Amino acid sequence: MLTWSRQRSADVAKPFCDCFADNSKSNSLEDIPGCKCGEHSKDIREWQWETSTNTESSWVKMTPDQTEVTFHPFYSSGTAVVRGSAPLEHGYHYYWEIKMLTEPYGTDIMVGIGTHKVDTTSSRYRFTSLLGQDKESYGLSYTGAVRHKEIVTRDGPGFCKGTVVGVKVDLWQGTLEFFLNRQSRGISFYNLRRHPSLTLFPMVSSTAAQSTMRLIYAGSWQASLLVDAAKILGTSFPGDLNLPPGLKSRMKNQFWMMLPNESCIAEERRKEALAVAESKRMQIKTACSNIPLHELILYSEFAPCYRHPHRNNPEHVAVPFEADG
Repeated sequence: MLTWSRQRSADVAKPFCDCFADNSKSNSLEDIPGCKCGEHSKDIREWQWETSTNTESSWVKMTPDQTEVTFHPFYSSGTAVVRGSAPLEHGYHYYWEIKMLTEPYGTDIMVGIGTHKVDTTSSRYRFTSLLGQDKESYGLSYTGAVRHKEIVTRDGPGFCKGTVVGVKVDLWQGTLEFFLNRQSRGISFYNLRRHPSLTLFPMVSSTAAQSTMRLIYAGSWQASLLVDAAKILGTSFPGDLNLPPGLKSRMKNQFWMMLPNESCIAEERRKEALAVAESKRMQIKTACSNIPLHELILYSEFAPCYRHPHRNNPEHVAVPFEADG
């Protein structure tokens, strides 16, 4: 099942899975593994990538289904960009994901959105962070920077080979939110409705030779009470959904992106358990330091603070543990 989380990730770029671990240093197209981890079993893609009519094959190469794109398949002499085949309409929620199949490097590789006014050929012979260089586009860089109007509005973890990068556009409220391995980086922008309907498009750009990414999911939902209710349900149940079977099935099949990430839930619970254990250890340690030794020996609950008396010790004197740290 595909799920996501609203937790902030660590400031280190990470792959979604371990499939890319053995060849993480290689950037050859022949070395891309057939990893399907995290990909939707039903191949839901409401749109595909498309290139400008004057884009040469030396700049962008696509698979026949137009979901996997390779930038600069031979060598790079500037910045290439492709956009989604369908514009974004006001009153809809959009979410799509790409999986990075090669190791990002160079000036920039970006994922984001832009209007029909973005000149996709202006930087053909210039290495630049194309998305976010003006008021018509917004982009997340592989370095972690979020850009708009040439301003870095947020810095954090970027993406690497194997990372699943998600983009959530809410054109009912006008917000843009990026996800890394289905963990939210928070809402980056709130003013998207200033752009007229049907003028914004999904976009990706790259300056790196033989950089490849794949569109693994692209879905949309018209704003409605049902979608708002799904959002509330998704945030109200941190673990298994305690819902009637029919509603539970619909949530998992249609609104999976609004459910919390199960691996993150397990990690949160592990951290909570460690925090509780550490708190109890410190309480016992503090109590041990304030009670005379001869009294401690009488209370078994304080035994963890002391070693068992050695058999050859006729005095049966308890020996304190060495203090941690």
